[in-house]
Amino acid sequence: MDFTETLPNYVCTEMIARYASESARPNWQPIDVVSAEVLYEDHKESYRNLTQNGRKLNKKMEDLDGSWSTGEFGTILINLFNPATAANFHYSKDSRSAGILAKVYDYSVDHRHSTWTVSVGGQSYMPAYKGSIWIDPATARVLRIEMQAYGFPEDFPDDHVETATDYEFTRLGDAKQYLLPVHSENLACQRGTNNCTRNAIDFRNYHKYTGESTITFGKDK
Repeated sequence: MDFTETLPNYVCTEMIARYASESARPNWQPIDVVSAEVLYEDHKESYRNLTQNGRKLNKKMEDLDGSWSTGEFGTILINLFNPATAANFHYSKDSRSAGILAKVYDYSVDHRHSTWTVSVGGQSYMPAYKGSIWIDPATARVLRIEMQAYGFPEDFPDDHVETATDYEFTRLGDAKQYLLPVHSENLACQRGTNNCTRNAIDFRNYHKYTGESTITFGKDK
């Protein structure tokens, strides 16, 4: 909660390089590059000015064909550490992330308490998931989070979904540094096949968002 409460309103550019592979040994072929402006305002994220291979799209992120994700700006972390999620944590090892020697904790969340929604082909499911988090012992901030879903119903289109997000301290035009996502990777595979998609996401050009206003001058009489 402290992580999100201290974040100011900001805007950044999200670049999503999307790939697909149809072989047992992954051979990733580029599909397209999607970009969007991400506006984080009043602790909520929204997406605008979507483009696909440089061409403007008149649609919302959730209406985008293919694979996409949201929540990297705090929702994932808030849900994981919410007591209602009942995540089970245990210390695993020490490991470096973003040049910092971090404490790595493994965790698991059962299906009953999951808030991670995976949607494929008009179907949605909140799977059980497990993973690891890298925590900076000096600041108690999460530097990296990995999530792997499991236990999908047999009629669900995908049977393998995982994601990982890296966070680093970033300046937003002032002297302060804020822990923000800088890179994310998402992987999803269709049930019983070698057909998989991978998204490599970079977050760039962070700066504070101070709102927008329009001034209209009336005609002189």
